[in-house]
Amino acid sequence: MDGEEVVSLYSSLEREKQDAASWASELKKFVYPFSPTGLPSSFSFLGVGLKNLHDSTAVRANQRLAAAHQSFLSDPGKLWFSFEPSAALGSTIQKSGPVKKWLRDCAERTYQALAESNFYTVNHQALLDRCGFGTGSYYGGISNDNRLMFSYVPFDSFVFSEDEQGMPNLLIRRFEWNAVQAARWLGDAKKLNRAMKDAYEDETERVKKKFTILHAVGRKEKYDPLTEKEYFSFYIEKGSKDVLEEGEFGEFPYMVSRFLKWVGPWGLAPARLCWSNILSLQYSRRITRTLGELKAFPRLKITKDLVGRVSLRPGGWTVVSAADAGFPSEWGTVGDYREVMNEMEMDRQEVRSAFYLDMLDLFGAQTGQMTATEVNARLEERLLAFSPTFCQHLNDFRPMMLRIFRLMLDAGLFDPNVPSELMIPNGLGGKEFNPKALPDVVYNSKFAQLMKQVQLSGLVGSQETIANMAKFDPGVIARFDFDFAAQEVARGMGVPEGFIRNDTEKKEALKEMQDRMMMEQSSAGEG
Repeated sequence: MDGEEVVSLYSSLEREKQDAASWASELKKFVYPFSPTGLPSSFSFLGVGLKNLHDSTAVRANQRLAAAHQSFLSDPGKLWFSFEPSAALGSTIQKSGPVKKWLRDCAERTYQALAESNFYTVNHQALLDRCGFGTGSYYGGISNDNRLMFSYVPFDSFVFSEDEQGMPNLLIRRFEWNAVQAARWLGDAKKLNRAMKDAYEDETERVKKKFTILHAVGRKEKYDPLTEKEYFSFYIEKGSKDVLEEGEFGEFPYMVSRFLKWVGPWGLAPARLCWSNILSLQYSRRITRTLGELKAFPRLKITKDLVGRVSLRPGGWTVVSAADAGFPSEWGTVGDYREVMNEMEMDRQEVRSAFYLDMLDLFGAQTGQMTATEVNARLEERLLAFSPTFCQHLNDFRPMMLRIFRLMLDAGLFDPNVPSELMIPNGLGGKEFNPKALPDVVYNSKFAQLMKQVQLSGLVGSQETIANMAKFDPGVIARFDFDFAAQEVARGMGVPEGFIRNDTEKKEALKEMQDRMMMEQSSAGEG
């Protein structure tokens, strides 16, 4: 692929983005007004121009939903994910104690590295885009001093396409550099093209003049896994279509998360489901403000002989005589906006529902007069409504987690004592990490635990029924693996993995318990 092909592909994908970009330009005004995107915005509703933000219901709903995503899916205050042995390696390795222990240590080191980077800040920016515009993105990499680093990608600065499984496999990002920035990034001013070199040699133009750069990353159609990496990378100067730098990535370096998928690769924002309510709120709020101003500063009706003599200042005097035709009086101030307020409340509820705020409220209101069964029933109802966007985010986010794992592994940030089950010969007499051994990412976030809580509620609730049945047929007990069930319940309740013994540790603990009981029985017999 050359520069001309990249520019042509960018133009084609930009045309495909027109619908999403058009919606984003409208959503920016009333849902995400502080977005760094440079999209134009102009609105009218019922023939009335809406130039300013009058009601912030949707703005606050977007902020709260994005914050909830951060808190419930990737809470910086706890280890919200774990690495488990890949199912592709077989059940024997999946159950291997050394492999599980090494991967558990990798997860803890990754969690610490994310906390020391700018991950949570950049992730929250992308979540605001995801909830506000429907799609959010950022770049993930590692610095020269082996520290994870992330870079937010504004909504209006990139285009992308998907593979046959609906996963992003090509992204072209647009940004601007001056000649000095380009030379610093490329490592040498000799790598600049002619136009950039001319600007670099001029004391003013080297900083003042901007060049549009395209960074294209995509999966190669064919590549040799022994000598090449899976994804190509091109830096293109758009004006001249010159290739400034060519490289490659082992993993897709951009995270692209969609709120909901509908038609095409771009996400569907929740505000699109209640757009008429958002516009109605802007219009109604403007009307109520006008009526409020009219109430505070009423119109006055005066006679001609009082023109110029009426004082509207606080404490002002208006002197009249008995011969005056009439006193100043309020006029045209009749207006009842209670019906408008009722309409606004219904619109606000529709907006809150579209942004799942009623579900978020439920998490903080589970301790009322409801029974545990009623709580689980309501919780399950809300979680099922929210699960499509939750699962979509986890699906979109998983490639970035695997990239982070690979970056830290290659940088030597994990325990070098990698279990032999995860290694393969490299053809040079040594061993290397098996690409098929990349772990499965399991999320232990608050939301994942709530999902497990609903799933496990049936298990916990069935214990009494099983116990009653066992009174008539003791063989019923043998039908169930209560040891496994206890582990799943503990994990579902968020018990740290370190508190759960593996099979070897369990056998040792049982033997210790049996030895202690035998000693106690022996001591009792001697007594």
